[in-house]
Amino acid sequence: MKANYGTYIPISTIDWHGKVAIVLFLRGCPFRCPYCQNYDILTGSDLVEVKLLQDKIESSIPFINCLVISGGEPLIQKNVVKELAKFAKKKGLLVGIHTNGFFPQVIEELLKDSLVDGFFIDVKAPMDDPEIYGKVIGLREYNLSLEPKEVIENVTKSLDIVSKSNAHIEVRTTVMPGLVGSKEDIAAISQFLSPYIKDKNIPYVIQQGLPENAMSEKLREMKPFSREELLKMAKAAYPFLSNVWIRTKEKGNERVNFELV
Repeated sequence: MKANYGTYIPISTIDWHGKVAIVLFLRGCPFRCPYCQNYDILTGSDLVEVKLLQDKIESSIPFINCLVISGGEPLIQKNVVKELAKFAKKKGLLVGIHTNGFFPQVIEELLKDSLVDGFFIDVKAPMDDPEIYGKVIGLREYNLSLEPKEVIENVTKSLDIVSKSNAHIEVRTTVMPGLVGSKEDIAAISQFLSPYIKDKNIPYVIQQGLPENAMSEKLREMKPFSREELLKMAKAAYPFLSNVWIRTKEKGNERVNFELV
């Protein structure tokens, strides 16, 4: 079996908070988010034998306790993900998937086969506004043949499936000036997420987008939201969610103490 391979990080402490992971990045994605940091692997082909990726996992095993598969959107390569997950589980590793939630049927299969222990799901914009969601996934800027309402429906299905499972979940929104990141945006996203994640105390992470690394040249000269601005966004989430984190370049992961905000 061949994988369309992007790159990898042999040891990471940031891709699954509290764990040490090897991260494999697979090529391909149905979206073209203008702020994407991994835009060089959204397209193109670098086909390698899955055995090569398994060897990379093996070489990191003395130092890690989990495998994280990212992209791009890794669930495009369903069979590759399954093969890598099976290998990792045999080696005693936890398996996590970074996903945009567009493939709920694949998530369901992975859970049914007990191949994945954690899902990190991107909710990119308010779920009640298809126009904004379409903008954030690059619908018009990159001429995608996707229907935003279908995207939102699929992400909703993915959240429903994972929230009803025993898998670890983290829900994330990347904020970027000119795209998403107003207090109203975060409040709308948080209100939508509340029925899925509040009762389980699932973390909601507001991530600082870094314009200088963005796919869209229009964004590269912009100034990122500051840590203080992310804290204000977190406060907008608080009426609906209590386990809110911010993730910034300067401070990393921080759980928000709302008594101090």
